[in-house]
Amino acid sequence: MIKDLFSTPVYCDQVGDFDKVQSEIENCIENLDFELNEGWGKTHYLSKNMFNEHLFDKYNLNSLTEQIDYHLKSYMKSADLPMKEYTYDSSWVSMFKKGNYGHIHNHGAVDIAGVYYYKTNGEDGNLFFECPVPNMETSLGFYPLADRINFKPIEGRLLLFPGWLKHGIETNQTDNTRISLSFNIFF
Repeated sequence: MIKDLFSTPVYCDQVGDFDKVQSEIENCIENLDFELNEGWGKTHYLSKNMFNEHLFDKYNLNSLTEQIDYHLKSYMKSADLPMKEYTYDSSWVSMFKKGNYGHIHNHGAVDIAGVYYYKTNGEDGNLFFECPVPNMETSLGFYPLADRINFKPIEGRLLLFPGWLKHGIETNQTDNTRISLSFNIFF
């Protein structure tokens, strides 16, 4: 018998009310200013004041937050984890133009990190996750299990994952500008 220990639940699904959610985000983005992310060597663009504003409240992204709530409950139930009261710690918009990418990082002490794909052609940079077991890649028997796991960006797709899980965004090699909305949740 095999027991999978220390699994890492990652949730991926399409949101409902797609047109409503897209319209809300479009109105939000029209009012945002973007700047190159200076902290990581100008690798991609972020909405200004990303940790000083809460986009969900400021721009009344009610349909999006309803969808996140629905999917967060599904995520927790599917992972057999207790649902708790939660708050949004932060939310921001990321823009990846040709040549932009996202360094490998995690979201620190937040419980759940999430991303919603607003605009993408599906070929403008996958989100990837690193294996959370650092020594697995050194084992000749288990290194195949330590490969990166990729998620293709699709408009309307929502991903939820533990904030401590290391992830990054592959380089956008297309002429399309990919836009996503990210957020952090604390229980």
